[in-house]
Amino acid sequence: MTDDDASGRSLSKLHIGAFNCGIAGWINTDITMHLWIARVPSAAKALHLAGLLSDARYAEHRQGKFAGLRYMDLTKPLPFADGSLSAVFSAHVFEHLFPDEVERLAREIARVLAPGGVCRIVVPDMERIVALYDPAAPQAFLKSVFEIERRRDAAFAHHWGFTRASLAALFREAGCSETHTRAYREGVCPDIDRLDNRPDESIFFEAIK
Repeated sequence: MTDDDASGRSLSKLHIGAFNCGIAGWINTDITMHLWIARVPSAAKALHLAGLLSDARYAEHRQGKFAGLRYMDLTKPLPFADGSLSAVFSAHVFEHLFPDEVERLAREIARVLAPGGVCRIVVPDMERIVALYDPAAPQAFLKSVFEIERRRDAAFAHHWGFTRASLAALFREAGCSETHTRAYREGVCPDIDRLDNRPDESIFFEAIK
């Protein structure tokens, strides 16, 4: 999970919100209940037999998709030393945070990145979403903004939105020296061919410490 910086110090790579897409060589983190289920022997099987775990999700547990996940609460300081990470990756996580949490997280990412380190953020494209707005039929716009339609799905709602310009301002203010809008699987983030897995309707953004 480490690279070396110019002084020979080992640096880690952090994957925020990995869920079932964690990859080797990264610290894969999430807050999903599935990481706890994976830690209890036979828990996934019991939940599947009780009808509380779908066939698809049970198959992922059997494949070990959640076994390596580490719990990390993004509303708290990141549990890493200053300048200890070479890369941070996050796809479709930032929009689930509130604005004050996003600002704190951006500052924390800048803090833990080593000089020259890269943060790659993938989020829904708010400019594309705004273009959907039709006052006569706003449903498509609203669904794209919040991504839920039922109260029982409230935990998965979006709380904020981003444009290319707002992401650049966010990370510049956090202390990064460069910001770049990228394309799907294009950029300087390591393992981008394995990390990027949602090619449509997203902003792909990188900030360099």
